[in-house]
Amino acid sequence: MEQLEKDKRIHQKIKRFKAKHAQMRHFFQEDEEPFNPDYVEVDRILDVSHSVDKDNGEPVIYYLVKWCSLPYEDATWELKEDVDEGKVKEFSRIHNRQPCLKRTPRPPASSWKKLEETREYKNGNILREYQLEGVNWLLFNWYNRQNCILADEMGLGKTIQSIALLSEVYTAGIQGPFLVIAPLSTITNWEREFCTWTQMNAIVYHGSLASRQMIQQYEMYCKDDKVQWGRWRDILLHARCKRRLSERDVETICRVILVFCLIHYRGDENIKSFIWELITPPENGREPQTLLNHSGLSIPVPRGRKGKRVKAQSTFDIQKVEWIRKYNPDTLLLDDSYRKHLKHQCNKVLLRVRMLYYLKQEVIGEHAEAVLKGADIRDVDIWMPEMEQQEVPAAWWDSDADRSLLAGVFKHGYEMYTTMRADPQLCFVERVGRPDDKAIDGPSDMVERKPRI
Repeated sequence: MEQLEKDKRIHQKIKRFKAKHAQMRHFFQEDEEPFNPDYVEVDRILDVSHSVDKDNGEPVIYYLVKWCSLPYEDATWELKEDVDEGKVKEFSRIHNRQPCLKRTPRPPASSWKKLEETREYKNGNILREYQLEGVNWLLFNWYNRQNCILADEMGLGKTIQSIALLSEVYTAGIQGPFLVIAPLSTITNWEREFCTWTQMNAIVYHGSLASRQMIQQYEMYCKDDKVQWGRWRDILLHARCKRRLSERDVETICRVILVFCLIHYRGDENIKSFIWELITPPENGREPQTLLNHSGLSIPVPRGRKGKRVKAQSTFDIQKVEWIRKYNPDTLLLDDSYRKHLKHQCNKVLLRVRMLYYLKQEVIGEHAEAVLKGADIRDVDIWMPEMEQQEVPAAWWDSDADRSLLAGVFKHGYEMYTTMRADPQLCFVERVGRPDDKAIDGPSDMVERKPRI
């Protein structure tokens, strides 16, 4: 207070502060908060979509933007011209990275070498002498596979030393992912220091369920639209497996999972018969034929807790079938936590397999290969029945939108709604210009109308 009183301009400063405060109260009601300018600053770019302007035919590029200080669920599609060029370059650098499909083993303890001097990190940053000593100690413990705790006084750079450790590990060829668990109050500082010191892609996995799902979809994996469930070769090309697998191995794994689900499935008997026929290996090495036993698959199946439970009346006995020994989940599914998870999800798994098969055989039909190769949905003759008057999710929704939804589920998989909406071969990008909240309220709204087949 004495120092403030010595300031000859203190009274004028207080007067200006009171005037500004009164002015702010004039603009904002008591229950309103001043607008945060961070909300219009681009934090990250999550995805890109290429489209065509329906008025002039010119190509248009949109970016899915996460804004500063806002959660992932509030991300919006923006024109390329409205997005910071620096953020576009950063997205391109991350987006164009090649996935590391081979696991790099941790170097032996004998390969540890003390860092005699600090490296020059991003933006010309360097470690202080005592920080370099701390990083050397951390690296020594890492090479020797020893847990350790870095304890130091506040303000001496424990965060920087930890980040430098991960940077050294990254340089050694082990490129993560690394999991950093930190108090919420320090998360922003961790993210800022990663960006300041390294080229690593730091992702804050925090927020609502919707935000975390978006992080998983856009931030956790290298994007590859060609990987599809049931296409063994593509899965092998992009999967990160602990041991080398063949296409036959992947097929075996899928068959084991379906056998386990079939054992624990409580539902429609037609579905059980269909899945059984689907997973039964062909005899004498013959190629599997198109299934005939899928009649009635278009009949709705009770779902959820209120669904009627059907007592097991199977015409087959799993335990007495010879080929089951090779695909016995009791001997091949060893992870108890995964078995528990799969048991809870078995109804969903089998219903999805059933619906995907029905889509391919009865709806997409002979056009399945063309749809997978990227044919424009308007050039694919998928028959649709006449619709009765029915509530639609948006004014522009019609039979072409139904075709696009069906083809999109078959092509991209269940719940991949954002990918479907950005697919230029479907009609959604053309109809609404871009998948925004005004045109489509949300991913779940697209499937409220179930086409009658």
